[in-house]
Amino acid sequence: MRLAYAAGRPLLVRGEPGTGKTQLARAAAKWLGWHLHAETIHPRFEPHELRYRFDAVRRLADAQAGDKNLDAHSPRYWKAGVLWKAYGWASAQAYLHRSEKSLVPLDQEVSEPAQPAGHVVLIDEIDKADSDLPNSLLEVLAQRSFHVEPLADETIGGPGVQAPLIVITTNEERDLPAAFLRRCVVLTLAAEKDSYVPWLVERGSAHFGSEKDVRTEALIDQSILLEAAKQLERDRNEIGRLELSKPGLAEYLDLLYALHALFGDEPDAVKRTELQRTWLTRLSAYGYLKHSVEDTTSKAHQPTEAKARRRTSEGQETP
Repeated sequence: MRLAYAAGRPLLVRGEPGTGKTQLARAAAKWLGWHLHAETIHPRFEPHELRYRFDAVRRLADAQAGDKNLDAHSPRYWKAGVLWKAYGWASAQAYLHRSEKSLVPLDQEVSEPAQPAGHVVLIDEIDKADSDLPNSLLEVLAQRSFHVEPLADETIGGPGVQAPLIVITTNEERDLPAAFLRRCVVLTLAAEKDSYVPWLVERGSAHFGSEKDVRTEALIDQSILLEAAKQLERDRNEIGRLELSKPGLAEYLDLLYALHALFGDEPDAVKRTELQRTWLTRLSAYGYLKHSVEDTTSKAHQPTEAKARRRTSEGQETP
C-alpha cells in the first residue's frame, strides 16, 4: 500500500473472496484521512461508467412527457463517476447525487461538501468485466487526466491535481491484460499451501480471539478455530478434485460468526466451547459445500455429508 501511494501507481489486490481486499481500501482511506469512492464491477459494466453515467432513459421519458428542458449536458441526466469525483472534485459537484452532497431534508438547500484532503478510489472485482474495462484505464493511469462529455472543454485531472490512491481488486476469475498489470503495484493476499490452516486460524483469532484493551477472553476458543480450519481444508481438497471453486476465508469466517451468534451469550466458557464444537460439525457441510454435486459417494455431496456430520455431532456412528 505504501509503495503504491508513494509511486503514484494503482494497487491491484489479488486474492480469494473474503481475504479482506475491499477492507484494505477502506483502511487506507481511514489511515490517510481521505474520502473513499467505491464502485463494484459487474458483467454489464461499461468502461465510461468509471468516469460518468448518462441517464438516456430519463431524458427519453422527459421528452415523451413534453418537458421542454432537455439540455443534453444537464446534471439532471449526467452523474459523476468515481474517477471524475477523485480527479475533479470541484467540477463534479453539480453532477453528484443528492445523497452524496449532504443529508438534509428535501425542502432545504443542499450545501456543497468540503474539499476532501484526498481521494481513495476502490474499483472492486475488476475481473467481472471483460478486457475493455482495464484497457480503458490505461490512458487515465498514464496521463492522470481525461475528458467528460458534459464538460468537453475542461480537462479533469492533470499535473496540478493531487492524484488519488486507486485500489483495484480481483478474484482472478479472468486474466487481466499484461499492459494493465505493468501499470499496477500488485499485492496478493493468499497463504502458502503448506500453511493454509495456520493462516486461517490467525485470521479467525483476529476476529474472535482475545484483544488487548478490548476483551481478555476469546469469543471462540482456539481449539474451535483450529478444528474449523482443518475441516475447511479437507473440504477444499475434496471440492478441488472436482475442479469447482473452493471455499475459503469467507466461508470460514461465516461459520465462525454463526457459531458466535448462536452461543456467544453462554456465560460458561467450557459449555460454550462444547456447544460450538458440536454445531461446528453440523454446520460445516452447509457452510463449505455449496456446489450441486450429484455423486452421493463424494465427500463434496452436501446432503450425504450433512447427514453424516449431524450423526457425528450427536455421538452416533456413521453407517
